[in-house]
Amino acid sequence: MRWVRVTCLMIAALLAGCDAPPVFRGACGGEDLKSALLYADCSRDGQGVMLRAGPAKVSLLARVKRYSVTGDFDDPLHGLRPDYLFYPVSAPALVNRAVARLLAGYYPGAIEDLDAALNFNPVATDAYYARGRIYLLIGRPRQALADLNEAWRLTGGRTDIAYHRANANRQIGRWRAALLDYDFVLKRQPLHTGAAINRGAVRQIAGFARGALADYNRALKQQPDSREARYNRALAHAQRGDHDAALADLDELVRRYPLDLDLIRSRARLHASAGDAAAAQRDYEHILAVFPDDANALTGRGRLRAAAGEILAAGIDFNHALRVQPAHADALLARGQIYLAEGRLADALANLDAAILNSPDRAGAYQARAALYRRMGQEAEAQADDQSAARLLAGNGEIHPSP
Repeated sequence: MRWVRVTCLMIAALLAGCDAPPVFRGACGGEDLKSALLYADCSRDGQGVMLRAGPAKVSLLARVKRYSVTGDFDDPLHGLRPDYLFYPVSAPALVNRAVARLLAGYYPGAIEDLDAALNFNPVATDAYYARGRIYLLIGRPRQALADLNEAWRLTGGRTDIAYHRANANRQIGRWRAALLDYDFVLKRQPLHTGAAINRGAVRQIAGFARGALADYNRALKQQPDSREARYNRALAHAQRGDHDAALADLDELVRRYPLDLDLIRSRARLHASAGDAAAAQRDYEHILAVFPDDANALTGRGRLRAAAGEILAAGIDFNHALRVQPAHADALLARGQIYLAEGRLADALANLDAAILNSPDRAGAYQARAALYRRMGQEAEAQADDQSAARLLAGNGEIHPSP
């Protein structure tokens, strides 16, 4: 057996000069099959390594799982291995590393990896899909739409692609295209609560409160604890004038999330719109007892005081809110309306201009400025603001999409 030991020593000497990383020196000799297969995939001399691994072991290379990403990575990825650390320039490996970077919150690095994957393989569906998803996460829906359309073209249509493409279309205001994709998803996956909630949101924005309610009820049947569906249903009830049903949903949410001040603010506004000033006041006072500088609650309480004729107290609330947040559009609008009622037209115009500048999607600000322009005899400007308000009114509401 002396010749066997000599042969082993010669092989060891050859392995000492191998260009593999130290942790994979054994892989070059096929001592660790898993490592050998991985290194065979990333070595500049991959063919040599595969030959050294032997024909029986080479045949296993095709069965090494690369964990391509076709699922929804909003949920945890089970089985993702750190193999991307050792792969070469290959589309599946780059997609894997991009997803790992995504999960770590490193979006620019993830996009770089996906760009590289698509340079390597221009028809890598998973790379288009993953990059489209990341663009959605970072608020670039038009780029997301381009990638998701390409993924759709390459696959011939998939429900997961349709869902996220619908979300991209919703974000850029393409309601009809979004509805078509949500319909596509729900026909194939009737229990998809995200599609039901988001289709309801689009219907609600378009003014179809009854259809929106049907979608939210559908989602709540599948997920009774869905916060988005219940909150949106409250808004849809309010949109239809059913304040009791809307308040029932908001009360349930406040009971479940007693520390969520946004829910209490929403309930206060709903109380105010229903004419229950006392209940709205209680909600605003509750918030201000916890956060005395809450600009939203100060503005809401100020509006209640103004409606009750307490103009001086209302002005104090609005001024306080604007000291805390000088660009607070609601407070600027409310203070401008007070100035308009008092005949202080120049002050009213300055506040309404600032409200529109800081939040150009508030129909009430355009309506108030239109009334001011008419007081000033500027009919053309008033009509232009009326038209802007009309375009925005259909889109009012704080509708919460599903992720």
